[in-house]
Amino acid sequence: MKFIRILLILLVIVVLIALPYKGHAGEDFSFVWMSDTQYYVRDHPEILTNQIKWILKNRTPERLSYLIHTGDLVHNSSQYSQWERNHRAFRKLDAQRFSYGVLPGNHDFTGNAGVQPYHRFFGEHRFDSKPYYKGSFLDNCGHYDLAGGKIFLYMGWCKAGKGEVKWMNRVLKHYRNKEAVLALHDYLTYQGTRSKNGERIYRNVVVPNKNVKLVLSGHYYGIAKRVDVPQKGRKVYQLLANYQGLPKGGGGYMQILTWKQDGIQVRSYSPYLNKEWEKPYFLKMNGTF
Repeated sequence: MKFIRILLILLVIVVLIALPYKGHAGEDFSFVWMSDTQYYVRDHPEILTNQIKWILKNRTPERLSYLIHTGDLVHNSSQYSQWERNHRAFRKLDAQRFSYGVLPGNHDFTGNAGVQPYHRFFGEHRFDSKPYYKGSFLDNCGHYDLAGGKIFLYMGWCKAGKGEVKWMNRVLKHYRNKEAVLALHDYLTYQGTRSKNGERIYRNVVVPNKNVKLVLSGHYYGIAKRVDVPQKGRKVYQLLANYQGLPKGGGGYMQILTWKQDGIQVRSYSPYLNKEWEKPYFLKMNGTF
């Protein structure tokens, strides 16, 4: 009987370790942000595999509850081997019920008409049964998730113009009482200025929606940070993190963001190299919703 009791205790411990930390409104939680990992699946798939393994292994000690990918999953969208490598890597997250969201970058679409590989591998069908996945735009070209008491709103390389802006505003208005993170592919440049598309999104989506606190983007090589005050007492942080110019397509670097009561701690880390890219810094918020 004692032996059975010990086995049951061990089983409970294993189950608890296997479950990701989900996070709750008003409570600290961490999420991982990756972008432009296209060279990994083309030339160094072991790096992407290493990143995913690290996330799953450290989700409890690091209190990781979510993963954001801001596009360019592949370098050559017509090369199905690159999509298959992504599929195998992210399938590990599916198997462990770890929450994540992706969007298409410019490299994730072919010039051909018809069904795109992105939709085949990462369309709405892959996510629509997941509890955190709440809505899709153009078959997961854009979508939104609810995680850690926040709304994560994605919009990829859709080029849908007024349609995508209208959809984003409708979602943000519906969840006006939740702090929001925008995940985009093309928004902030390495100089810390907004691109043409970034300025369009800022003026038409970020400014009128006061719950938007953070905008994350890739596409342009490098790291940049910008803060704007669109209304008195409101800060909007905008970050670029694209490491693909480093050796082996990025060296495995990704960002780990911890949302605290008074702001967000940002850390750049490579589990592949076991190295920090820069000293962690803190984004101070002006209150919560």
